[in-house]
Amino acid sequence: MAGSQVFQQQGATIVAHRNAIEPVIGERMPYAIPDKVFDEDMTITLGGETVELHRVDPSHSNSMTMVLFPRQKALQCTDVCQNKTMPYNDFLDFYYDGWIDTLDWVIAQDVDIIDIGHYTPATKAEQVALRDYMVDLHKQVLTLERAGQSWDQLYRNVKFSPEVQSWTNFSNMKTLNTLGMHRWVKNHRRGMW
Repeated sequence: MAGSQVFQQQGATIVAHRNAIEPVIGERMPYAIPDKVFDEDMTITLGGETVELHRVDPSHSNSMTMVLFPRQKALQCTDVCQNKTMPYNDFLDFYYDGWIDTLDWVIAQDVDIIDIGHYTPATKAEQVALRDYMVDLHKQVLTLERAGQSWDQLYRNVKFSPEVQSWTNFSNMKTLNTLGMHRWVKNHRRGMW
């Protein structure tokens, strides 16, 4: 939503998922309040081009929208998708299960190009690698947490594949990604009740 106010001031119609409204108003963000909202899917036709908006499961936020350009076999998947790049920081506004479901949805689409919003466009192969990384990180953190490791032990014992170690920002994000996954696991683990 950042920057949407500039386009709205020039007469553009701003469209977003319904869940995007509350934080814009509640947090007094300087973004445009959407002119149109949708719940699940929405199709827009402009100049003869069809664009499909699809709400995916909560992943990077609970208002995440994928923008599909069917004729071009292209998808806009900002922040959730990556191209041999570590996910940003400690997974702010993060929903692990939804992120995996979203990557599964992306991988199932008939697209050749995925614009990730940062860095360079990606393909479905990079999303498969990202999904594998996320699942592996979750599994390792859960296993180490169940073994009773403290944070100081746990983050030192998470192992990364040579492929992931070659990704952009690996050295800056590996501990932060582990921290975010650790926070998710601790908050959602069903240990003794």
